[in-house]
Amino acid sequence: MKKQEKPNSGERSLQLQQQILHYRSELSRMQQLVNDAENQVKKELIRNQYLQEKLNEALHTHTDQFEKEVFKLEKRVLTLEVALEEEKKRTADLRKKILMQEDQAKPAVIEPVVQASAHFQTSILLPQEEDDNLTVFGDFIIKNTGNQPLHQPIICIQITPLLFGSLSGKIILQRKKDDTKIYEDAANNHWKHVHENWRERIRSDNQYWLQPLSDAPIKPNDHLVFSSFEISFPKPDSRPITVNGFVYTKELQRGVPSLNKISIQ
Repeated sequence: MKKQEKPNSGERSLQLQQQILHYRSELSRMQQLVNDAENQVKKELIRNQYLQEKLNEALHTHTDQFEKEVFKLEKRVLTLEVALEEEKKRTADLRKKILMQEDQAKPAVIEPVVQASAHFQTSILLPQEEDDNLTVFGDFIIKNTGNQPLHQPIICIQITPLLFGSLSGKIILQRKKDDTKIYEDAANNHWKHVHENWRERIRSDNQYWLQPLSDAPIKPNDHLVFSSFEISFPKPDSRPITVNGFVYTKELQRGVPSLNKISIQ
């Protein structure tokens, strides 16, 4: 026997709405029953009062007959009062059930979460000859791990020691501020330098500040990749080599360090 598939949230919400409509209709019908019962009790009380008056008028005339009628009427009034109490109780229970169903039908309130993660995915080509460079190939991958879109992403790749190694990749060099054709011809996965004085920043801090050409935000659970970059180092010496990565967005201005780093001893 196949297991019955659980309804998704949309179907569950529709079912709850239909149940609420049914309960509201039932509540209206029961409220009418309560009103009718209340009116009937009032009528029987008036009739009882009327018979009591007639009984007093007749005094001892047909006393037994009137007493029987009064007894029947009092019993009927008592029965109606009990029925009225039960209907009121059922109506109150139905109101509570409707309120519970309405609470369940309300969409869940999701708290906004703004966060991201980043990591390197690399391979290293060791020098074949004594004068060859050591080269690192890789991708720097950013993932939106929150539930809100991330705007204006920027990455920072920092190489230590200072003035040791150079980064290259799908980076557009815009020579003129009005040179927009370069952007139209570039693919969406290309990047550009954030600062105009990027060469000075590399010389002073060995930091590469880059942003994607596309202005599209990173949607929740989506990735943004600085792909196929290369870092070339001269012949390794005794100094350890470290490459760190950071990601910044409009929402994460303090930055998020990468989960791993490139380390060559």
